[in-house]
Parts: sequence; C-alpha cells; structure tokens
Amino acid sequence: MRMTNSTLLPAAAAALLLLAACGEGRGRAASRQLARRNSCIAAELALDAKEKLASLDTALAGAQGGPMEQVTMAGHAFAAAYRQFADAASQSADYADSAAHARSRADSVRFARLSDQSRPRPGAAGTVQGNAVASYNQDVTRAFGNPDHPCNKPAED
Repeated sequence: MRMTNSTLLPAAAAALLLLAACGEGRGRAASRQLARRNSCIAAELALDAKEKLASLDTALAGAQGGPMEQVTMAGHAFAAAYRQFADAASQSADYADSAAHARSRADSVRFARLSDQSRPRPGAAGTVQGNAVASYNQDVTRAFGNPDHPCNKPAED
C-alpha cells in the first residue's frame, strides 16, 4: 500500500510527538514544528476548499437549465469531495498539533489517538473522492515545498 502525504505527514507527526512527550529536546522541537506546519497548511486548504465550494454553489444556481449545468455539477461534486477530505484532514492535523504541544504524556497520547481516529481515508483511485484526495495531496506537497508559504515560517513556542 502506497502512503500518501495525507497519511504520511500526520503519521510522522504522531511518531515524533511520542518523542516529545518523553522530553526529547530535538525530537520535541521537530515534532512541534512539523505538527504546527501540518495543522496550518491543512487549515488553509480547508478554508480554500470552503470558499471554492461556496463559489461553485453560486455558479451551480446560475447554471441550472443551461448548457453549463453538467460541467458545473461535476466541478461542484469534486469541490464537495475535496472540502470533505480537507475538513477531516484539518481536524486530524489539529489533534496531532495538540498532541505535540500537550504538557503531559497522557494528553499527548490521547490527542495522538484522536488524530489517528479522525484521519480521513483516501477514496478509490479514479473516483471523484479519489481524485479529490490526489489533488489535496498535491496541494499539501506544493505548500510544504514552498519556502515562502506562511505556514513554513518558524514560529516561537
């Protein structure tokens, strides 16, 4: 099974947060930074997805009965699947961020478990859901690879 960015990044954050809970200096700093970046990027993508879907809601209302209705409906279905996945990925990333910043090992483990439980599962390749997840993963990769992205700037803990 191939791991995607949406499964790899939260899993890496969860593994590093266990080091953080044990008081590992460098491990703690790395896990906190990764969790913060992942949560920030996921929240940004979820907000963008919400805005795009709202725009397509308006376009769909205007396209009803017209020649662009089918195309607009297809775009709307994709945007809805993307938003659903982005929202779930953002929630999972927020839990991982909470785990990395937890003050006790018990809280860290609890939040890591919640992150794992809330992590969305990718759809089947070639389906609307699968294509939306693939697009989301590309967006995550692009955001992480952009040194000028605001979520990639160091933050003080």
